[in-house]
Amino acid sequence: MPHNPNVRVLIVVLDALRPEFVTPDLMPNLHGFATQGVRYTNSHSTFFTETRVNQSSVVTGCMPHRHGITANKFFSPEASPHHVLNTGDDIQLEAAFQRMNGELLDIPTLGQRLTSNGKRFATLSAGTPGGGRLINHSAEIDGSFRLAMHRPEAACPSDSIALIINKIGPIPDHVLPATKWISWAVDAYLEHIEPEISPDVMLLWLSEPDESFHKHGIGSDSSLTAIKHIDAEFGRILARHHDAITTGTMQVIAMSDHGQITLDGEPLDIVQHMRTAGFRASHQPADDVDYVVVPGNAAAIWTQNRTESQGPELTEKLVGWLGKQSWCGPLFTNTGLPGTVPLEEVRLSHRRAPDIALVFRHDDLPNAHGRKGRTLHDAPYPTGGGCHGGLSRYELHNVLTLGGQAFKAGTTIDIPAGNVDITPTVLALLGLEVPDGDFDGRVLNEAFCNGPTAADLSWTDHIITSNNTGSQINARSTHLSVTDFGHTRYINRGWVSDI
Repeated sequence: MPHNPNVRVLIVVLDALRPEFVTPDLMPNLHGFATQGVRYTNSHSTFFTETRVNQSSVVTGCMPHRHGITANKFFSPEASPHHVLNTGDDIQLEAAFQRMNGELLDIPTLGQRLTSNGKRFATLSAGTPGGGRLINHSAEIDGSFRLAMHRPEAACPSDSIALIINKIGPIPDHVLPATKWISWAVDAYLEHIEPEISPDVMLLWLSEPDESFHKHGIGSDSSLTAIKHIDAEFGRILARHHDAITTGTMQVIAMSDHGQITLDGEPLDIVQHMRTAGFRASHQPADDVDYVVVPGNAAAIWTQNRTESQGPELTEKLVGWLGKQSWCGPLFTNTGLPGTVPLEEVRLSHRRAPDIALVFRHDDLPNAHGRKGRTLHDAPYPTGGGCHGGLSRYELHNVLTLGGQAFKAGTTIDIPAGNVDITPTVLALLGLEVPDGDFDGRVLNEAFCNGPTAADLSWTDHIITSNNTGSQINARSTHLSVTDFGHTRYINRGWVSDI
């Protein structure tokens, strides 16, 4: 790919947008952008399909087994000695980074790679304050711009929020659908970040339709209002950058981080189920607790004695019980105990990974708004609301579109791609080195002008099934559909079957 030394890159993330919503009627701007540029029809999230896990994959080019953010909330005595670390809470996250000497993420981020090469990086997040830090945690050190709207006092540089408010007014109240909130984020980008900083790479993380899906349901009137509004705002961004896109100095990536699935029924309260069965379980670590449980529509479970001989025994005992529960779906453990698949197969094996990753059962039936996919759960959102974290196709498959003179025009690509490919692709767009072995993802060369076609490339689809032999036979088999493209793994879906 010939490199334009003046090229800049804009990444716009529409949190939790499912590909089916990118239609001419609902999203004419994004649909038109995708139609004129490159649209991937087989793009993937990483597991757990949670936002901070995938934010970390987007900005490192790696899966959780390498970057170390193994769930939105995780148990790690080294990072958070006394409680489960909530990565959405910026104060907790900031303390964890300090405790880890800035190395909570094990892999250099996009921002760190750019600034070490003399490039300007900027991020603005309309989502959780912790997520706003994760996508650019080194801003204080490398001098890049960072703003999380839910914690503006932590902006970098520290005086930037006052300058922005002076230009466009105060941050509005956060209500759903978050139309005014999203418009303020776009105003801040267009009226301050772009003219004052002119970043070589801008990452704009918008919080809708994720929030409206969670509270009001996938396909609800509220969520459709949010979708139409973010599309209009995306159109405003495209209009502002029209000349730069046309001349080839601005390349644009518009994407979502994951999808969502509908919550079916009331929360299961897995901790109470475990306690009733005699397991000492809690949502937080304590002296009288064996299992620390972080639930959702997938659950992460840690034993507190994982480094002692008792740890494997606790894990095996709980896995045997879980496999008999009607609500239990796919199971993953470090060693691939009977009925489970090894964590490494979903690229989740890490010193901070749970001892057991559990996904609740899901189906393909429609919700009240006609949108397919329902899951059992232990999530904090209303019944009928949306959630993500599991292994359904509705959560794992995300939006990925690319436009600008560096990319092919009017091209639909069914070659597998995903969030881990964003950082290496951005580095390639800027003519920077993409070191072999640094990334789980790959450069999306097939999207570039004069890049290869599907006929020139090869990948392998296969299904991994748990081993159900051994001293403790599980009542169900876990199945995992994956695609291997060279060194890059993409996760398609997971499910269980009775044996």
